[in-house]
Amino acid sequence: MRRSFFALVIGVLIAACGSEQWPSPPAVEQPKYEADYRAWRESQQALVSDVLSIVGVWPLEQGETAFGSDATLPIVLPLSGPANRAGVFRRDGAMISVVPAADSALRLADGRPVRDAMTLDQEVWLDSLLLYVSDAGDDRRWLTARDMKHPAIANAPSLEMYPLDAKWRVSARFDAFQSPKPVQVSDVRGGAMHFLALGQLVFRLNGREHRLTALGEPGGGEFFVMFKDATNQTTTYGGYRILTPAVVNGGEWTVLDFNFAFNPPCAYSRYTLCPLPPPENTLPVGIEAGLKRLPSAQGYSPS
Repeated sequence: MRRSFFALVIGVLIAACGSEQWPSPPAVEQPKYEADYRAWRESQQALVSDVLSIVGVWPLEQGETAFGSDATLPIVLPLSGPANRAGVFRRDGAMISVVPAADSALRLADGRPVRDAMTLDQEVWLDSLLLYVSDAGDDRRWLTARDMKHPAIANAPSLEMYPLDAKWRVSARFDAFQSPKPVQVSDVRGGAMHFLALGQLVFRLNGREHRLTALGEPGGGEFFVMFKDATNQTTTYGGYRILTPAVVNGGEWTVLDFNFAFNPPCAYSRYTLCPLPPPENTLPVGIEAGLKRLPSAQGYSPS
């Protein structure tokens, strides 16, 4: 009987500890919060316009890579008119230059024609295409092309999102790693990107505890958190969404506001360089907050 009594007491204490009150997030000034939310929605809508206007991305390997509208070239630009060769991109180590063909219509942003080889450290134009070099923080380089006459620039499809709901704004404790961990995460171009994992954000939803690995840079102002959840197969983008909560020190509290969960560029275009979320950042619940999928987009589809 005595042992049963102590077992009962211990069980009650454990249950009490397990149900301890999780701190509420700091209160918000509602008018300012709603204004910030509207500004965020506008920024996300602008991102859709920018990303949907990307019409191609091509790897730039060492040596020369010819480009133009000729279908036999390594880089075939979506240009109207007769097939031609506009020039070559020349890569020597990390340096990339463009060498125009004799009759090329390549020009600078101010309209001056590109007549001679030049280092590609700025954007160049060919017809309505804006051409520039992209990278993902490693030694890979790509040529990216945006069509500045793309209809999405003036009339992008409207984003859908869940209604603003305070229950999806939660406190999260930052459990910092002893030191930042270099990690490689897969990306949509079949390679890997390098990040630093700073620790994990611990939070509760409906009484259950969850963790998300937070990436970032020491001294940065925001964590970078990619996460998957149960809505990815129904209402939200099938890849993942992103949160950028404010950075805090280890053991301190920040706020995860899932109302501000946004889509990566690869949700809208297959011509992107997006990283993919770490496997441990898959939540077993549906986060019915933030941006939904864009049905009309032809984004990257994870296998």
